[in-house]
Amino acid sequence: MRRTVRLWRWRRNPLRRRSDVVEAWAGLAAGLVIVAGAPLTGIAAADSMHATLAAQNDGRHQVSAVLERDAPSSGSAPGGGSSPGVVRAPVRWTGHDGRTHSAHVVVAPGAGAGSRTPVWTDGRGRVTEPPLDRLETTVQTDVMGAAAAGGLCVAALVTHRGLRAGLDLRRSHRWQQEWARVGPRWSGRHA
Repeated sequence: MRRTVRLWRWRRNPLRRRSDVVEAWAGLAAGLVIVAGAPLTGIAAADSMHATLAAQNDGRHQVSAVLERDAPSSGSAPGGGSSPGVVRAPVRWTGHDGRTHSAHVVVAPGAGAGSRTPVWTDGRGRVTEPPLDRLETTVQTDVMGAAAAGGLCVAALVTHRGLRAGLDLRRSHRWQQEWARVGPRWSGRHA
């Protein structure tokens, strides 16, 4: 019958080595980092990402732009093939700063010159993507939080495993040194 002795690395024991105690404390530290640090890191990363996306969304404004010339009736994809429903045409608008801006944006195919199309701009009047909706923001913040928490767990486990490998290598080296010293006396062979 085999009996497992729990917490043996912390108990007083003549066979306990200093490396055993170091390994036990490193395991405890890795466990605490994973249990307590990972959730806190995930929450902090998600909050930071949420603040970044909120600031990004707050700086975006929708303006009404005017088509400068007729839009093509069909678009062409970067590879030369056609992409129905996606065409780019030049537009102009007056920004919040009172200046006139112009750019090439995606518009409805076949739209006539002088027609209006919505354009999203940033704080400097440059064309940008529309702000993220609530679901997209939630998904991005959750993914960032999970990635940060997972990254911390992986780092803790890799660090702990690396420390254990180093300790095992050192214990093996010390065992070989000791055996080289004691082995010949036990085996009757003297080198």
